[in-house]
Amino acid sequence: METRLPRLTAPPLAGGVREGISVRRAAVEDALAIAGLIRQAWASRVAADSSGHRETADKVRADLEKGLGWVALDGEKIVATVRMTPHPAQACVCEIKKLAVLPEYRKQGIGPRLLKLLEREAKAQGIREIRLGVRHDQPRLVEWYASLGYVHDPALGYSSPNPLTPPPFVLYKEVTT
Repeated sequence: METRLPRLTAPPLAGGVREGISVRRAAVEDALAIAGLIRQAWASRVAADSSGHRETADKVRADLEKGLGWVALDGEKIVATVRMTPHPAQACVCEIKKLAVLPEYRKQGIGPRLLKLLEREAKAQGIREIRLGVRHDQPRLVEWYASLGYVHDPALGYSSPNPLTPPPFVLYKEVTT
């Protein structure tokens, strides 16, 4: 049985979220659909050597078992997702894994909504810092995350960089109490 999370009470960002979009906690049973959504969202948008093109249900399942994830749904269709996992070497730090929104649902505030939910949950769990990696060839995405309060720090390394590409930009956001 699906447990639906309440809709966020904060005003929608980036022009509002389309009516009918709900958000719930991702379950391990969603792993296959989430992996497919990520590959579909990356198709023709991100270079072929991106790890998103190789996303698997096993990888998603492993992340959900050690962390948390959310999905946005249009009816029963998963249209967006994000995950967070604990940093493997630093206490009170988590990492965002694979925020993805299907192309036809972009620019409707779904991505920021998922991030806000992730940030609230991180804060509730005592996380002090959230980190994420952005591909070296996606500087506009760095700007987008910066508009949401994330800061690029060249001194930070990413815990699971793609071995096929140059190191990513690493951004962080302090979770305030």
